[in-house]
Formats: sequence, C-alpha cells, structure tokens
Amino acid sequence: MTRDATSFDALYKAEPDPWNYETSAYEAEKYRRCLALLPRCRYPRGLEIGCSIGVMSAEIAQRCDSLLALDFAQTAVARARARGIPNARFEVATIPAEWPAGRWDLIVLSEVLYYLGPAELDRTVTLVAKSLAAGGCCLVAGYTGPTETTLSALDVQDRLLHGLAEAHPRHAIYKDRDASWIAAIFECRTCPAGG
Repeated sequence: MTRDATSFDALYKAEPDPWNYETSAYEAEKYRRCLALLPRCRYPRGLEIGCSIGVMSAEIAQRCDSLLALDFAQTAVARARARGIPNARFEVATIPAEWPAGRWDLIVLSEVLYYLGPAELDRTVTLVAKSLAAGGCCLVAGYTGPTETTLSALDVQDRLLHGLAEAHPRHAIYKDRDASWIAAIFECRTCPAGG
C-alpha cells in the first residue's frame, strides 16, 4: 500500500504524534546516530523530505545554515512550523512531482522513500542525484520491521545509493544499523567548481 497525502493528513489530525517522535527514546537515539554519520559539522543548504511534525528537523537545522523541510501532510507541516525553528522553512509538497529547484549540500530522506511506488522512487533518485551539490551528502534511513509498504528500507536504500553512485562516481558511503532500522550517508566527493 502507498499512502496518499489525504490519509496521512487524517492520521495526523487523529493523533498529533502518531509515531511518538517527541517522546520516544528510540527515535531520539536513531536521530543522534544518523546525524553522527555526517562527515561535516555544517552544511549551507539542507533539504529534508518527509519532515513530519519537525522533530528530526530541529536536529538537522542545527547542522545547516538554512533548511527547507517538506511533507505532503498539511497538518504535519503546520505542527512543524509551530516549532519556530528560525533557520528552517516548512512547506507542503508532494515528491517527486514538487521537487524544489536548486542544489543542496545536505539531503535527508528518513523513513519516507518506501512510501513511494517504484516509478516515483526512480524519479526521486534521479532528482536527488541531480540536485546534490558537489561535496554534498545525502542521508537515507528506514525502518526494517514490518510495514504496509511494497518496498522495504533495504530496497530503497540500495536503489538510492546505486543511483547516486552512478551519477557521482567519486564518493564515500557510511552506514549504521540497529535491530529495526538502517541508515546510510552518501558523500559526493566531487570538488566544487574552482575548488
């Protein structure tokens, strides 16, 4: 099953924090370990896809000069905005159709890609590869337990890393995993123009 924006919005209206992002020690530790994989302390422009209610966004924003965080559930985005993170902008958008223009030094895709269909995933991988800045990083993370999705966390991670490696042959990959989640960082090692 691939959920649509309407079903996710209904979920957030019924339960403000349906996955206990704000209170779960498990989630806090996962965020910490995912962001610890990042090879740089600071990123000028960050993009987060599937920001939900903005709990992880607050952590990502601490590593970015500016962060654009997207989700297709309007209720979730409203809750994220209410956090008042000064260097973060939260917008309603459906990916891949409304992928934002520009180059990004950090792209975060945490527990979101397996909600896409195969064709949407392929398009998203292409967009990530095209918009990752020289020297930039992409973080992908996913839950490995049972889900309602057709694609698994390992499926989407493998497809993303493969697509990024084809587009950016000079790269490094860093991985972490726990009993129920996996995460990987793809670091593009192409030098910035003139650098």
